Amino acid sequence: MHIENVLRASCIIWVSVSSSIIMTTTTEESEALQPYFDFDVPRNLTVTVGQTGFLHCRVERLGDQDVAWIRQRDLHILTMGASTYTSDQRFQVIRPEGSVNWTLQIKYPQTRDSGVYECQINTEPKMSLSYVLNVIELRARILGPSDIFIKSGSEITMVCVIQQGPHELGTVFWYKGNTLVEPLAQENDIHSGDRGRITIETDWTDALTSRLKIKRAIQGDTGNYTCVPTMARSASVYAHVISGEHPAAMQHNAAPSTVGHRTLRRSMCILLLLHLATLLYLLSDRCCSRRSGGQRNILQRPTASHRSARGVASGRRCETIVFSTHPS
Repeated sequence: MHIENVLRASCIIWVSVSSSIIMTTTTEESEALQPYFDFDVPRNLTVTVGQTGFLHCRVERLGDQDVAWIRQRDLHILTMGASTYTSDQRFQVIRPEGSVNWTLQIKYPQTRDSGVYECQINTEPKMSLSYVLNVIELRARILGPSDIFIKSGSEITMVCVIQQGPHELGTVFWYKGNTLVEPLAQENDIHSGDRGRITIETDWTDALTSRLKIKRAIQGDTGNYTCVPTMARSASVYAHVISGEHPAAMQHNAAPSTVGHRTLRRSMCILLLLHLATLLYLLSDRCCSRRSGGQRNILQRPTASHRSARGVASGRRCETIVFSTHPS
């Protein structure tokens, strides 16, 4: 009886241990089959407005699961598997056949597209990895005032600067009005005598800098010049090539200011004339008082033969009205 009990207890222990081994093995195998993210990818991306952005999500051992891209601010599903679930055609998933890369492509991004995006695997529970997209707007600026004045025969130098962005900023084009400024065409034009007169120099330091230089400026160089970078907003400056001390171009450009000064001068002239008219009125009144010194209860009234201030100055006469203090 004792031996049977021992054998029975041994069987129970063996079954229990075997069950534990089976359960442990099953759990490890299940975890081993689960998909997982490759964290060795950039997850903070900065692009400029208009520059296509790419968010790379690498999923290993995906199996029969699907990968989705979610925009966190509104929980909008952008893509699921290879399909796009948004009407915004700027968003698209790129995944080569058999690849572990699920790349979200954003064409022509705008600042409003900045935010958090999630790469999500439809396991139970769901697995997700967050990405941050920053869309910035670069602006070019031309050093100096928006209007420049250069004497004929001098050299014009316009400097356009774009602060360094998160990537290669490409190049810069210069336009005069709607016409592209092409230095090579000027350098090869032997017959015009302007060989090498116009040059463009572009270089990288802490920023992208482009210099447009025009030697021996002529009045035909007057116009609006625009610096147009490939990855930033443009900037403009108006160049006036002048001759003489008071050029018509300068007067024309300063028209709003000139009109303001003329209005101010006119107002001051009117006030001055009114002041002179008041002084003449007082002097005339005093003059009339002296001439009629012996009259009784005299009311003097100066009158003007003309309505204008000039008439007041030259045509005043004295009119005396006499009132008797006793009834006649």
